[in-house]
Amino acid sequence: MAPIFIRALMTVTISTAVICFLVFDGGFDRVHTETGLKHYAERASPILKTVLPKWLKMPLNTLVNFGYIVVGSYWLAVIFYRNGQENIREVDAYTFYVFNIMACFYGPIQMMRIVMDKHRLAILDQWVTLPFFMWVYIWGKCISNNWSNLRAFIATAISMSSYTLALYYDTGFEIALGLHIVLAIVGAFFSYQKYPVIEAKKSFIYAMLCCTSFVVLKLLDLHLPNIHPFFLRVSGHFLSKIGDVLQIHYTNKFFMALTCEKTAKQKKLN
Repeated sequence: MAPIFIRALMTVTISTAVICFLVFDGGFDRVHTETGLKHYAERASPILKTVLPKWLKMPLNTLVNFGYIVVGSYWLAVIFYRNGQENIREVDAYTFYVFNIMACFYGPIQMMRIVMDKHRLAILDQWVTLPFFMWVYIWGKCISNNWSNLRAFIATAISMSSYTLALYYDTGFEIALGLHIVLAIVGAFFSYQKYPVIEAKKSFIYAMLCCTSFVVLKLLDLHLPNIHPFFLRVSGHFLSKIGDVLQIHYTNKFFMALTCEKTAKQKKLN
């Protein structure tokens, strides 16, 4: 149990460390990012400004990042328990661990970007998003075609290197992210085709709705205040992050349903 968790932790730590080194070495400084309050709709109310520290300019957009840590930690605990009870295979536990450790890592990274508002932190925030989505594709292929170290390594390497598109195009990150979202959906679809259980179908629909809200609300962030001033306090960006956190939760539920179905069928065969 513990060695699998340590292996997953090292997987995420090493890949994140590589990205951090490349970002803070300065090789990606010419990537276009959006920094400054003008790119966010949230404005703290005058009352809150009197009690909040000056560096906390967007309280909701900052605090929502704890959601990634909470959801990631919850699912890590679930898998730790189920793996200990031998209700889940080690390779399946590994895939769950990697995904949710990524969630726990992403929360603080996004929080630092919001609070410190630095160009390199914005690059880091964008870059670590890509392997997060790619892991859903790897996970889906693991369910439908069993685990492959080579496939996981190649997919991760392609995912990490795809961020170089941002060096050549202002919308390079958006292009790479769009391709990653499509791949994640494809991987999930094929895994569901292999084990079509109702619970997985429901979770897939909820995850897709959350993913859509994540994308749409983020794009509408600066436009929503034109509809109502409420969205200056509770911004589209904040709401999109809630959708993102829920997307992680339902992705876990989706793969849990598939994993349970797969395990049950393998037990019957044995």
